Amino acid sequence: MKSSKPIRILVVEDNPDDEALLLRQLKNAQLDGQIRVIADGNRALNYLTDAKHKCEDLVAVFLNLNLPDVGGIRLLEAIRGADRLKHLPVIVMTSTNAQEELDKCRALGVSAYVRKPVSFSAFVKAVADTFHGRRDSISTTRMMPEMD
Repeated sequence: MKSSKPIRILVVEDNPDDEALLLRQLKNAQLDGQIRVIADGNRALNYLTDAKHKCEDLVAVFLNLNLPDVGGIRLLEAIRGADRLKHLPVIVMTSTNAQEELDKCRALGVSAYVRKPVSFSAFVKAVADTFHGRRDSISTTRMMPEMD
């Protein structure tokens, strides 16, 4: 059942273990309110660009760069290229150490870049850097394959 409250945090993550870890970290940081989890870049791109979704209610996107279909960098480019989304804080999560990827993320204005597995201290720092100590009480909604 979908929540009627607006989605505040979008998690774009295809690995169930990393998703569970991130959701636990969000709960530990008291940011476990209206969360939508989408497991692939194409579905995330469709969600973000579909005008029926109130993306202006989003306070952050947690984005895995290594996604099936549309990759994280492409999704980040789409976010930064859309007027209604370009202000949105994006926290990138990745297991790669590629300097080129890090440089591309910086050029696209990511709020934070966290290497996986995401430790609680790295998560807290990324959230603190992004929100400057602000805490929003944000029920967890999971995007299931049949829902769009």
